[in-house]
Amino acid sequence: MDLRTFLQNAADIAGSLSPSLIGSAVAQAWKPALPWRQRFLQWVVGSTVSFYATRAIVSATGWGDFVAQSIAFGIALLAFDATPRIARAVIDTLTSVPGRIADRFLPEKD
Repeated sequence: MDLRTFLQNAADIAGSLSPSLIGSAVAQAWKPALPWRQRFLQWVVGSTVSFYATRAIVSATGWGDFVAQSIAFGIALLAFDATPRIARAVIDTLTSVPGRIADRFLPEKD
């Protein structure tokens, strides 16, 4: 791989991540009292969730690049705050599944 190919690939990656990173940065601007650890974590979570969620939405719908960038910005803006709530809801649902299965298929004892 030569330098030109490497720089072109780096530019493509930066271009695809830029809406996500900008969305995370805007979300951080609304919360000025965040420590640096949480700021970095917000950038990582926001850009990662946004990158993969946007790819899934675009592949399912076939929308163009401009719409994908808008979606990436919006998801990154909300991802850091929404991720803990979504994870908590998924965990609560998964922990209640064995009890529901037992209630449904096992007879109640008198």
